[in-house]
Amino acid sequence: MSTQKETIEKFVELLKRWQKIEDASIKNTTEIIKRTDNPLVHLVMEIIRQDSVVHRRVQQLIIDHFEKQPITMNPEELATFWTLVEEHDEVEKKTIALAKEALQDVKSPIAKYLLEYLLYDETKHDNLLEEMNKIKQGMYPYGGY
Repeated sequence: MSTQKETIEKFVELLKRWQKIEDASIKNTTEIIKRTDNPLVHLVMEIIRQDSVVHRRVQQLIIDHFEKQPITMNPEELATFWTLVEEHDEVEKKTIALAKEALQDVKSPIAKYLLEYLLYDETKHDNLLEEMNKIKQGMYPYGGY
């Protein structure tokens, strides 16, 4: 049976291997962008490239959490900006509603493809904020400050 330290080391190595794949994705999408003038392909490759950059940053934050300093959040820190997070979550919900409305009558396959991407991404943002709220609620038994 592995020790906790061995399990963490194995996990960190997995993340470092994953980062190499993200690096390859960044390189690959950059090359595709250079080779095409098609605006749709260009945009999709830019989206994937930017996502890979962010994925790599997230992986590095997790690695640093285990190798350097654990990530912490405290209620006082959250209290300084939580109202803004809640306001932003309302904005995300409005963009989701608009994306759904836009999809109702769209006939163009390309417009539908791009609108579905936007809906997916806005939903992802909303989910990220909802999960952050769960972290906040877990800080106190009653979810308050």
